[in-house]
Amino acid sequence: MHEIASVTLHNEMDLILANKRSMRLAELAGLSLAAQTTFATAVSEVSRYAIERGLDACLTLYITDSNESVQSLVAQIARGRFFISNHDDEAFEYARRLVNDLLITDTAKGSQITLRCHLHNNRKISSARAEQWSKQFVSEPPVSPYDEIKRKNAQLLELSERLRESEQHYRSLTDSLPVMIFTADVDGRLTYANERLIHYTGQSIKTLNQTKWQSITHEDDFDRVRAVWAAATPAGRPFQYELRLKEATTDDYLWHMVWVTTDTATHEPQWTGIIVNIHAQKLIEQTLSDNKELKYAKQQLEKYQRELESSIRELNRSNTELSQFAYIASHDLQEPLRKIQAFGDVLLAQYSTQLDASGADVLHRMQNSANRMQHLVKDLLTFSRLTTRPQSLRPLDLNQILTDVLSDLEVTISDKQASISIEPLPTLPGDPLQLRQLFQNLLSNALKFAHTDRLPAIKVLSTMVSAGQLPTTVSLHNHRPYYALVVADNGIGLDEKYSERIFQLFQRLHNRRQYEGTGMGLAICKKVAENHGGTIAVHSQVGEGTTMTVYLPAD
Repeated sequence: MHEIASVTLHNEMDLILANKRSMRLAELAGLSLAAQTTFATAVSEVSRYAIERGLDACLTLYITDSNESVQSLVAQIARGRFFISNHDDEAFEYARRLVNDLLITDTAKGSQITLRCHLHNNRKISSARAEQWSKQFVSEPPVSPYDEIKRKNAQLLELSERLRESEQHYRSLTDSLPVMIFTADVDGRLTYANERLIHYTGQSIKTLNQTKWQSITHEDDFDRVRAVWAAATPAGRPFQYELRLKEATTDDYLWHMVWVTTDTATHEPQWTGIIVNIHAQKLIEQTLSDNKELKYAKQQLEKYQRELESSIRELNRSNTELSQFAYIASHDLQEPLRKIQAFGDVLLAQYSTQLDASGADVLHRMQNSANRMQHLVKDLLTFSRLTTRPQSLRPLDLNQILTDVLSDLEVTISDKQASISIEPLPTLPGDPLQLRQLFQNLLSNALKFAHTDRLPAIKVLSTMVSAGQLPTTVSLHNHRPYYALVVADNGIGLDEKYSERIFQLFQRLHNRRQYEGTGMGLAICKKVAENHGGTIAVHSQVGEGTTMTVYLPAD
């Protein structure tokens, strides 16, 4: 057989070279494009098997002699001492279907895989032609930067082997090459380093041996590299690794690839290493990896966007249903209530004299229940509008809003003989109807829950607060300025363990007979504050009064 080309199989880049070499040979042999691809695929599958299992193999491509009855392309994978335990592996089964013959031979020295692809009988390849192709594979331009480095590595290793016995010639040659070269004994101690290595590290061979390269090797790589040496040297097989070495002139750690081979034929085995700067290649790989991560992040973002759009559609549907409920509450529910109240009024006006005390009590209870339900429906309608009605925020003078609210509550204030102290309030962006509802509910509560032993005294004031003064239990935009709007009273107060409960819908702390209401006033206040980008908090003690503080953004 005539050897045409060979590829050592260590990594994925070697797999690409194996595929390209096989494809090129099949092309030179005159096979169709489909046959070229089939042969190269079979070779790639078996080569991948060897690489993935770390078999340290070598692929060699041949052409059989022209005097054989059927001339063939041959691909052999062998070298080193590796053994194939499973001859029926999926890779071999797949390759068998692609070539004319696949044979696995086991000997005491190891396993050998041979693939054959027959050529047409009308196209014989002479020995001269085969020799020409062999030279062509050597002289052809490299198919990739990795191929070029691999060829240079092979050439340099070959030169190192040839010149090993001529040390002076070896030194002259290695010093002139644009790579770092060294030789070491079985313990990894340097016996030689070319000028480029000495110049790059800024250290002598003696210093490097004393520190075992630790002073110039990145701390994240040192233990890994030492482990690679310890594992490879007893077996006497070639190996390679990547590491970061510090450049003496800049103190920068740059990525390098190290190829190491040995000559075990000598009495004292010598290890020869070649160090090539691959920092630019690593940067490109990192960029590609970052691009993959960026692409994945984009895909995740698009997924979240779709989920958000789905949630928005569901929210819009829910808001539509809530709007429909508000319509029912404002029309269909209130109309029957008005009729109940009207019929009750008729009964009271025209037939109250005909009812005994028990009947009159039942009628009054019916009227009171209808009135409470009407108030509840109105409060529900108010709350639903706070949720669904879009806000049109504009600068509002809170002093004017407070004046209007006090006017509405004038009768209650007079009946309670309440004193109200007001300090100037700021102008804030807001919805006038919602902020009016806020102040009305807060002041109504302060008047409603007055202490029986003293006249109501209510204070309304505001102050600018810093980020550190905002409530720690809520998450606001602390980089924005906020106003604290305070409504403080001297009423009955409450236990602060209920400070969360009182802002929930329909929550009451007192009997309805003691204090009327639907339990929605403070829930409405909280919703108004949140609609304006703020919140509400309470500070109170039983019997000592209550302070309600509304935090609203100043801009």
